[in-house]
Amino acid sequence: MMAEKLGLLAYNAATDDLLIGELLELLQLVETDMTIFFRNLAEITREITEDDNGQLPVQLLAAYYQPQQLTDDYRQKMTGWLRAYCRRLQQDSQADEARRVTMNSVNPKYVLRNYLAQMAIDQAEAGDFSLVNELLDLIRHPYDEQPERERFAARRPEWARHRAGCSMLSCSS
Repeated sequence: MMAEKLGLLAYNAATDDLLIGELLELLQLVETDMTIFFRNLAEITREITEDDNGQLPVQLLAAYYQPQQLTDDYRQKMTGWLRAYCRRLQQDSQADEARRVTMNSVNPKYVLRNYLAQMAIDQAEAGDFSLVNELLDLIRHPYDEQPERERFAARRPEWARHRAGCSMLSCSS
C-alpha cells in the first residue's frame, strides 16, 4: 500500500522498507496534513536536486500546519529523504506524469475532514442542508480534481484546532 502511495511500480523490501520507515518517522516530527502531503508528493519530479540547500519543495510546504516548526535539521532530513526517494523513482524508469496519475488514483485529494463535517452538521441543525449535499457530492469522487471545490482540499483552519468535533472526535462522536 505504501509503495502505491509513493508511486513505486513494485515494492522492493530491500530498499523500500527503509525509505518508507524514514518517511513515516519524519512525518511524525512536525504536524503534517497527510492527505495533502501524499497528494502533493505526486508533483515532485524524479530529478534529484543536490543543491537545494535544505529548501523543501513548495508543493510539500502546503502540507505543514506550523511552518515555523520546520527547523534546519528537519529540512535537511526531509531533503535527504527526498533525494533518496528520487533515486528510488529513477530505478523504476517511469515517467513523472504516469507516476503522478497512479499516485493520484490512490492518494485522495478530498477527505471528509472533521471540521467540514461539523460545519455541515451545524448548518443542517439550522435547517440548511446545502453543505451536507455538497460534501456528499464531493466525496463521491475524492481522487478527482474539482477546481470549484478546492477550498475543501485545504488544511484544517486554525479556528478548528481546539473546537469540539473539529480537531478530533471522541469514541462517542
